[in-house]
Amino acid sequence: MIYLEEISEEVIRGEIEQLQRQGKIIKAILSFVDPFVSMAAKLMNETCNSAISVEALEKMEDKATTRRVLDKNTATPKYNVFKTTDNLNEYMKKSFNFPKIVKSAVSKASKNVYLVESKFEMEKAMKRVLKNYPLQKIILEEYLDGPQYLVEVLVCNGKINIVAIFKQEITKEITFIVTGYELQLNLTEERFKKLYQAVESILKDLKVMNAACHLEIRYVNENWKLIEINPRISGGAMNRMIKEAYGINLVEETIKLYLGYEPDLKRKYENHIYTHYITIGSYGYVLKITGRNKATHLPGVREVYIKPRKGAIVTPPRSMGHRYGYVIASGASRAEAKKNAVNAARNIKFYLDPI
Repeated sequence: MIYLEEISEEVIRGEIEQLQRQGKIIKAILSFVDPFVSMAAKLMNETCNSAISVEALEKMEDKATTRRVLDKNTATPKYNVFKTTDNLNEYMKKSFNFPKIVKSAVSKASKNVYLVESKFEMEKAMKRVLKNYPLQKIILEEYLDGPQYLVEVLVCNGKINIVAIFKQEITKEITFIVTGYELQLNLTEERFKKLYQAVESILKDLKVMNAACHLEIRYVNENWKLIEINPRISGGAMNRMIKEAYGINLVEETIKLYLGYEPDLKRKYENHIYTHYITIGSYGYVLKITGRNKATHLPGVREVYIKPRKGAIVTPPRSMGHRYGYVIASGASRAEAKKNAVNAARNIKFYLDPI
């Protein structure tokens, strides 16, 4: 393990060259963290003669570029882009339809994503985004009302493999937070066919040949609409969820793909899985957390994870990073898996010293 003061292409190249001078053979250069996925893939292609779809990964890392490339795709919602050269006061004189979603072109994990229902709210949200990302574009999209799904995909030599599909439970508090993931074992044939066609058209437009990615996509009026696409497996508990559902270690299979091996995506078994995320409604320092052991031994529970430790500061959720734990559970049906996860999570209590 080598500690670096900064993660940049120049610094990483220097480390690679130093390792090579020592006689070491570099077999892989990987990242599962935004915004380093495309940079790692680029360096791996150059160093290891691999064939990862770097340009496609770069497009996925910028939401404005993604929308531009997919502009004619039927899965693309109506949108506008506020550029850094635009004047906000002049821009606000235009006519807009509401409700609308405002988000930074580089937003991750639901940070800086806002639902606005008027020009006043829209301007306020845009100023907030510009304060955090003054040099980045802002995406303004129509609000899509419909169930949202997360689709994990691995593309090998142009073959699209949909590894897993999860229906997302979204909580709207300060911002949009995904608090539940329900594995979709029995999506209807017609709905799955339309989903595959939508995913296929998106990945073809992005020219993905070898890469891992996940899509957040909504089913609106019997059509699939793309919310966003990211160039990696989804974070949090996703790898464990897929392992519990199908016996597939998607991170391992992604590494195999990038090394040039054939990934093994055959399901070893099929289990109904639901993951319930824990959020907090107050600000404070953690005094203690109880109930984990009890939750772990309840029916169907596969894993209980609690992130904060004693003394940590917790807040109401403003991004996915403000989810403070999760329970993964199985059941004989989707409903039972969800019931088991939610019931177990109710036993976990956070005791706070208020701020």
